[in-house]
Amino acid sequence: MVTGRVLRRHAGGYLVHSDDLSATFQCPVRARLKKEGVSVVTGDLVELDEVEPPSAPAERGTGVIAARLPRRNLLTRPYLANLDQVFIVQAMHQPEWNALLCDRYLVHLQLELDAVKLFVCVNKVDLASDEEIAALRNIYEPLGYAVIFASAKTTCGLDQLRETLAEKTTVLIGPSGVGKSSLINAMVPNLNLKVDVNEDLLVGRHTTTYSELYTLAEGGWMADTPGFSIGELEYPDPTGVAWQFPEMSPLVQDCKYSSNCLHLVEDGCNVLAHLDTIAPSRFASYATIVADAQAEAKIRHETSKKVDRGTVKVVGGKHLSKTLPRLNERLRSTSRRKGKQGIGQLTRNETDQEEQLETDAETQRAMEEQGEIDAAGDDEELADGSAHSIDVVDATLPD
Repeated sequence: MVTGRVLRRHAGGYLVHSDDLSATFQCPVRARLKKEGVSVVTGDLVELDEVEPPSAPAERGTGVIAARLPRRNLLTRPYLANLDQVFIVQAMHQPEWNALLCDRYLVHLQLELDAVKLFVCVNKVDLASDEEIAALRNIYEPLGYAVIFASAKTTCGLDQLRETLAEKTTVLIGPSGVGKSSLINAMVPNLNLKVDVNEDLLVGRHTTTYSELYTLAEGGWMADTPGFSIGELEYPDPTGVAWQFPEMSPLVQDCKYSSNCLHLVEDGCNVLAHLDTIAPSRFASYATIVADAQAEAKIRHETSKKVDRGTVKVVGGKHLSKTLPRLNERLRSTSRRKGKQGIGQLTRNETDQEEQLETDAETQRAMEEQGEIDAAGDDEELADGSAHSIDVVDATLPD
């Protein structure tokens, strides 16, 4: 059985690369896996059956995905499996650096992935000042996040980037237009991914429409992904947001309000007492994420309380009420009250009989009405004929 790595979706199937055969295969998923609900995403390790190697090195072979091997991890936005590290890519300028978006990505990735190293990658560093570079280093590096400054245009920082990517499976995520595809073009010769620039705003345009893995000369894999908005990221519980900020979690442990504190306005909160140890931009991001998480929790709560009144009923007193499934009208038994009043519910056969009787009665009435009209017409014709006969007889009698 041949083992391979899924590179991307393609033509109703998947492109799968096998290191053992040094070839890429176009493979559909076996119907059994679909019936069992086994999903396949970019980065999955799979076993191939019915393998036909390519006839030439530049061509693709064919095969069938017969099994998906166990995943080490799974990122659901964007869908990628078996990652070693994630680079959050933003530009220093064009478009402008967005601290909230960077922090939001960090929270999202920490909630979804375990034992995956996170990097903050700042592209277009040629547009940044030394003060801006130093400020970002001082914010994120003490928290355990590695910060890499690079420029796809000037190749600054690309050597450090290559060393970090070697022998790893890495994904670049970030908003559209920050230069993710340009960085990959700089790292993978002759790849020539499509890039575009808005000449009026001097920012990149959205060009990547799917996730795909690319092999690196130094060994390892690098994935490009479509940009997505902040509203598509995962939201934690409002009281759990602080635990996703490394500089706040030690302070939360000593907060007298324990897990019920949002650390925003509470008097005596240990986090608020040590605000001078937290970067202002980071605390502003924290407050915004808490507000977003509260709004999301409210939506989930209201949605969970919605009840389809057509399929349930409420029984019991004011303080003892409970919700029960409502039976289909034809399956319900007659209630005791209706039974005493003699208002029993019609059975299905009785209902059908009643409907048939009503139909027959309407048909009979229609026939009777039509019969009356026909009879009236016959009488008129008869009267006309009699008058003509009398006239003829009178005309032939002698004087």
